[in-house]
Amino acid sequence: MKHPMPSKPTLLCMLILAATLSPVASAASNGNFQGFLDKLRAFESGIDPAKASVYAANLDNPSFTNYAKVTSPGHIVRDTKTGALISEPTSARQFFTKLGIIDLYSTNPPDQAAMFRAMQYRSLNAWGFVGYQLGEGVLISAGYYSPKMVQVGNELLESYYIYTPDSTWANGVHEARVEIPGSGGHFVQATDVNRWEGTFTGRNGINSFQDLVNPDKQELAIRDAMRFNYGVMSDLIGKANMTWGQVLAKSWPGKDAQGNPIQIKATMSGILAAAHLTGAWGAADLLTKDAVTCDETGTCNTSYVQMFGGYDTVFDTPANDAITGNQYDSTLSAGLGSDTVTIGGSKATILLSQFAGGTTTINDFVVGKNKIVLRNWSIANPLTGLTVTDSANGAVLSFSGQTVILKGITAAAVNANVSAVIGVSHLFTLAWSGTSVATGFDPKLDQIQGTSGIDFKNIKIFQEGSSLFVGTQAADGGIYSWVELPGVTRAQVTPDMFTGVSGNFNAIEFTVLLKSTNWGWGVTKTVDYFQAANTTINLSAFTYNFNSLKLAKDGANTILSLSDAAAGGDTKKLILLNTNLSDLTAKNFFGIKGGSFSDIQIDNAIQYPVTASVSGTGGTISPSGTVQVKEKTNQVFTITPNVGYQIDKILVDGVAVAASGTYTLSNVTAAHSIVASFKVGQSNTCSSPVWSAATVYTGGQKAQYLNKEYQAKWWSQNNLPTAGDPWQYLRDCQ
Repeated sequence: MKHPMPSKPTLLCMLILAATLSPVASAASNGNFQGFLDKLRAFESGIDPAKASVYAANLDNPSFTNYAKVTSPGHIVRDTKTGALISEPTSARQFFTKLGIIDLYSTNPPDQAAMFRAMQYRSLNAWGFVGYQLGEGVLISAGYYSPKMVQVGNELLESYYIYTPDSTWANGVHEARVEIPGSGGHFVQATDVNRWEGTFTGRNGINSFQDLVNPDKQELAIRDAMRFNYGVMSDLIGKANMTWGQVLAKSWPGKDAQGNPIQIKATMSGILAAAHLTGAWGAADLLTKDAVTCDETGTCNTSYVQMFGGYDTVFDTPANDAITGNQYDSTLSAGLGSDTVTIGGSKATILLSQFAGGTTTINDFVVGKNKIVLRNWSIANPLTGLTVTDSANGAVLSFSGQTVILKGITAAAVNANVSAVIGVSHLFTLAWSGTSVATGFDPKLDQIQGTSGIDFKNIKIFQEGSSLFVGTQAADGGIYSWVELPGVTRAQVTPDMFTGVSGNFNAIEFTVLLKSTNWGWGVTKTVDYFQAANTTINLSAFTYNFNSLKLAKDGANTILSLSDAAAGGDTKKLILLNTNLSDLTAKNFFGIKGGSFSDIQIDNAIQYPVTASVSGTGGTISPSGTVQVKEKTNQVFTITPNVGYQIDKILVDGVAVAASGTYTLSNVTAAHSIVASFKVGQSNTCSSPVWSAATVYTGGQKAQYLNKEYQAKWWSQNNLPTAGDPWQYLRDCQ
């Protein structure tokens, strides 16, 4: 389910000094992408370094501005009757205190620029938005944050801030069950401010709120948030049968800072800012329906289009763009025209669009650090016929009617490792219906693209044979839509494999999908990817209650089967390799039709540890280490000398037994130890077990007796091999 970035109140729009901001023309480039972000951060955080003298002059002026009343940074005081904010006269010192950054401020700092930069990233407004005005909702969408879960009646809901009308918070209400607009019935427990009670996912090293206010880490988060918004807007624009070229040709009526009527022209930077204010869905409505959306304080997204328009960005448009990165690792888009890309020193991927006749010039490409990726081109093999030549400007790559110039790079450097410079990537769409096979899927290059409304928590991954299946789970619990990834394993699944999917990557669930086709009558199915922490067994295709099931411990594995009462002769089993029975809970089962987890029949058989080891060197024993053996069962050990060695002794619980290539512990009812030792000599050429009078032998089975090897001709028991039939002498054991 999508997590739209909630509308958020800006800070400077509430300040008297905001009126002094001059309008920004959107027709020409006003600067690079970092310049755009710097301006956005200054406005969103409420801390504008250009106002340093204004702050100092009004530090204790009680009428410096009006700002929301708070009990502490991020905790607004609302009108108890209407739920609206309460503004009050505020000095600059009080303003910094309300934002939680007064401890950083000084009227005479050693480095004023560094001081204001630190204040910006840590600024916490009255609604709990921080720095760039990042909130819980956008960080959920960008994969940085997992919301707190709360039980509301019979529902387990996510709890975080989303925009709702002020009236929601009337009469002292601080939490409310709210449907996310356009979500198709997805409810959350909305809070009246961002409380930051959830957990951070660790993406880009952000493991806590303290990490989030680190400038370098917050820069990575805002870039990912904008790329998520760009992806959602692209999807919604396409669904409206429109293109970026069409929507960027639009304009809307508005007013400048002096109140004069103007036409506000769409630009990529302005649209990115608008999406940051009112969410990607609000910005898409503006682009496709000309519907204007405003935030809690009445600031509308068209004003952001005007204010932040005309900057270079990292997103390509159907024009001759200047695409600019910087020191932060990023993904840059180019190719829809004759573009110039300046990477800026980062580890960057350049997504090159398909545009016949286009020439893309990259100024500071570093082989082995940067890579050009052709994603989802309509040409099957766009790099077939690739030529690399030298020019006065650098290496020229020509392919499929397009050209890339790598300034300062030689053709020889490219040809030495072409795959490190340029590669082809494909997008495979994951929807709510339909299946597909992603033949040749490369987890390092290819991506699965979610359609609008798919959240990571809707995605279920299961394995069949040598393929991994990434699917969406329907309301009835079934998985009817998936992308099959042949040859891909669970260990290769990373967040970078997905695009256009909202929510937290860690919400992905792995599942064992059981159906009559793969778990029919008498079938034994073995899975090696089950992990109790985040894998479920999906039984929605069956009519089983919990009391229809049985769990049994089998060494390091757990076996699921039907209970004695429900089996009716059906011996089907699901073997979960390397899984502790005690780790399983009700959460590991999905689609059960009734009962409780305590109804499962548990065959928690007594097991005894048997320690198998080798004393010294010269050979091996298998299995080795501590082996858990089920009570009253047998365990066979194989003792194998190395070349040039032979078995010296086998000690079972410290007592010597006959030296043989195998030893069987029979009817185990206690813990045991078995230790094998070897000595230099010729290896025993007989590996068959020592003959036992109690053992039943059938035709073809071998046994050792008095250092000779015999083979049974037919069934026998308690017949000495030296007595002839049914035994046949084979050889002496050396």
